Amino acid sequence: MCSNDAVHILEIIEYIALFYICIIDIRKKIIPDRGFIILVITGLLKGMINTNIEGYFLGMCVYPMPLIILYILEDYFKKELIGFGDIKLMMGIGGTLGYGNLAEVVEYYHAVYFIGGITVILFIIYFRYRGKKAEYIPFAPFLATGFIMRVLNIQII
Repeated sequence: MCSNDAVHILEIIEYIALFYICIIDIRKKIIPDRGFIILVITGLLKGMINTNIEGYFLGMCVYPMPLIILYILEDYFKKELIGFGDIKLMMGIGGTLGYGNLAEVVEYYHAVYFIGGITVILFIIYFRYRGKKAEYIPFAPFLATGFIMRVLNIQII
């Protein structure tokens, strides 16, 4: 099996793991460790196949930084903004994407926050129409969508 086939198999495993993570986050409001570990391992294997281990480790460090900042800001807002499971998920996604340059990270977050913002606005409108208040909106599906858009090189604007 050539290295290109192995990378494609690892990408399929990543998509399955992300789908599993999204379903569990929606149903149980938690990011499962199994999915995170699968992403970390597949990212490491892809880094080894592509001889880009440093990109793997830098991706695991750089991609979760904006979420870590939000996590730290929770003390000032006195409200939970993001869970630590989302930060773990970003470590896995960052490792699988690898670090190329800062513009790629900014494009990723641009897509995530744009899609997330529009979806949240639609949820708010829907729940206000129904007379209820939405309390929890899982963030993992938006992170996974940003990952897919980044892999397929789909840009928002």
